[in-house]
Amino acid sequence: MEITRRNLFVGLSAISVGSIAASLTAGALPALGTQVTAENDGRQAVRRAVAYGTNAGYQKDTSGSTQMAFVRRKEYFLPYNVKAGELIEFSFPLWTLERPPRSPVLEVDLAEAYDFMLSMEYPFNDSSTSSPDLANRYRCLNTRDNRAIYSYVPGQAERMMVFIVSAPVDIPALTAIGGILLHECVAGRSGAVTNKAINSVVNASSFIGRRDGSFNSKTSLIATDPTMTQANFHAANGSQTGNPGTMLVGAIRVAVPANAVAIMSMGNSKLQGANEGMAGSGTFGDGGGDRDGNTGWGTRLAYKLRLGCVQMSRGADSYNYQLISGIDRRMEFAAWCNPTHLLPCDPHNDTTQTSTPDWSQKTWVVDDTCRVNGNAYIADAGGASGSIAPGGTGKGIVDGDVRWTYIGPDDMGSTAGMSLVGKMRKLFRQYRAAMPHVKIIPPTLTPDTTSNVKASDYIYDSGTGDLTLTIPDVSKLVVGGHVGVAGLIPKAFNTSWMNDTRIKAINGNQITVNLPVGLTSPMGNASVNLAWSDPGYQTPRSGYAAHASFRSWINRFLRTNPNGALDMVICADAGKWGEAGNPTTPAAETAAWAALPVDRATGAFTSDGTHETSWGNDYIAAKLAADPALTQVLQKAN
Repeated sequence: MEITRRNLFVGLSAISVGSIAASLTAGALPALGTQVTAENDGRQAVRRAVAYGTNAGYQKDTSGSTQMAFVRRKEYFLPYNVKAGELIEFSFPLWTLERPPRSPVLEVDLAEAYDFMLSMEYPFNDSSTSSPDLANRYRCLNTRDNRAIYSYVPGQAERMMVFIVSAPVDIPALTAIGGILLHECVAGRSGAVTNKAINSVVNASSFIGRRDGSFNSKTSLIATDPTMTQANFHAANGSQTGNPGTMLVGAIRVAVPANAVAIMSMGNSKLQGANEGMAGSGTFGDGGGDRDGNTGWGTRLAYKLRLGCVQMSRGADSYNYQLISGIDRRMEFAAWCNPTHLLPCDPHNDTTQTSTPDWSQKTWVVDDTCRVNGNAYIADAGGASGSIAPGGTGKGIVDGDVRWTYIGPDDMGSTAGMSLVGKMRKLFRQYRAAMPHVKIIPPTLTPDTTSNVKASDYIYDSGTGDLTLTIPDVSKLVVGGHVGVAGLIPKAFNTSWMNDTRIKAINGNQITVNLPVGLTSPMGNASVNLAWSDPGYQTPRSGYAAHASFRSWINRFLRTNPNGALDMVICADAGKWGEAGNPTTPAAETAAWAALPVDRATGAFTSDGTHETSWGNDYIAAKLAADPALTQVLQKAN
């Protein structure tokens, strides 16, 4: 679309000049090793969405506010130099009630008409946290009608808002800029604000930073704009539930040379980094942290290689969900982002699959899988099978009208991995249709284990805050090491999910941790998460047992991809580096988390036996960044 630049932004009145508080800190990695500008300097240029930042968390409306102008204020970092006058596009997924229940996809569900206005803030003034009128704002226009206000009515054709602004000055790579999206219902809406106005804001797409804000007052950004239908905002209601109230920047797109790489991370909570900010995060930030805090290993990998990254991962996502949740909406967004490489989900949430059936004479369809004579096959062409079962380890194996490709040995106790290959291939075709030139790089699975033991006794000293627990085995624990406590009432005693606690003392089979003083005497059956960084304490969860599991089979398949059955270039072998012993074969699988090569007292690979901490994500990203075969694929756009 051709748009003249003279009307692309309107500078708002500056109250104070903000400093770039979120610029690169001393000792941080430099900007892109090969500096790429967003200007068209004679080379072929394309538009790609790239940015770094932290994943945003949910934020609930303030209950009982008399006036509400909700502002989601975030910092993010474009990994390219942007020249004054270059166009910067901001997108917002805008999809209405189309997904099946409990099928999480990247979307915002809207049930009522809304008006939206976006402003870009540069420089980003991190100190301004409460004023509704910050300095250095630039009004963005929407690309539908070149107006500052985007009016949305449910049922209209648009499924994604796109705002555009002309860069007011040269913006160096990895310098913080802000994004502020104000919104409210159009005139005529009645009733209290409840969870039906915005049904859900999915905690996903976020090249976004750490600062949220809500203002219980009018804002001149709206009040002085005659195109905005309301200056006074609806009151929040005390009965409100869920997490409505704001929307997040979906992607930021700039013009780059055609050889610029942009990785799209479209995984689940592991690639999202959803559980960071919990125990063991160390120096890498937390849920309210910086560009490294609360980002999964996919974003970290891109940053270590100085590549762009579009983070669109979603907690709880899976191949199962994507097959039923209207993936075309996500693919529309992905096509707009125009990545060169794709990191899809690992199968962490896909361990429950239909068993792969034995071959029989019947009608098969494309992507069906079967087992026969110790081998697993996938159908490349469907139809009626012949009278003799397929055999061999090749591709294009003739079986009546069916054509089979060998995908691996049938030597595991679980056949779910074979079935998942068929689902992955179906989805990869949809990825390819939306992004014809994208290189698909699926991750392997990291472990899922438990190290909880029951405490036979516990004593709490309300004066000191010391909680002393008697457990079966303390042989590998050390004073200063991390443990988690669960199962007690009140919740203030439980530390397993939000933050582990350090061991204060060890006496026989008793460990003492220090909690807040003055708590009510605890009740319940206490359990203790001993140490995720020590594989000796870990027990694989059901479905992840070593040598006979879904995880072992699918990891082996992704590492070998027999006959190129799956549309992928290479795997990102996160499972190898997350697992004890760094296995590459089923025989070596331990199904236990590796011990981090740091002092146990200062870091842990996982805080819950499922998700990596910041330490763990950074370690996996560093190992993958040092893999020559993987980096060779990642550093080439075409």
